Amino acid sequence: MLGMQIRLRAVRLPDLPVFFEHQCDAEAADMAGFVPRARSAFDEHWCKIMSGPMFIVRTIEADGKVAGYVSAFPRDDRSEIAYWLGREYWGKGIGKAAVEAFLKLHLERPLFGAVSIKNLGSLAILRRCGFEFYAEETGADGFQEHILRLS
Repeated sequence: MLGMQIRLRAVRLPDLPVFFEHQCDAEAADMAGFVPRARSAFDEHWCKIMSGPMFIVRTIEADGKVAGYVSAFPRDDRSEIAYWLGREYWGKGIGKAAVEAFLKLHLERPLFGAVSIKNLGSLAILRRCGFEFYAEETGADGFQEHILRLS
């Protein structure tokens, strides 16, 4: 991340094609324990996110380019953080910087994070941001996840 400027901003419609391409990356989807959505399902999902008062979502910009997003949303009886970065932004400290910035905006605690057991990078980001191991679960989609909690 040396010298790279990271900022969070409101999501704009032109960001969505970038997010769609990110979620279509087979390696990233497998690591995240995520089944990519078809374009119509993706658009429906993002319409719900962008219009839902319970969703807080921000675009992550790295040097002015859309690198991904970070969000908080209700899941079952808890508030959960989620984020996604395009593969070209992995391993540069952008995820950690974005999560840290988001946690300053979204103060609701406790906040949970569900991370596929395959996703060691994301697990490390949340741990570095103060999240602690809470449980291990198998999601409705059959993927095993570490659940972390920030108090």
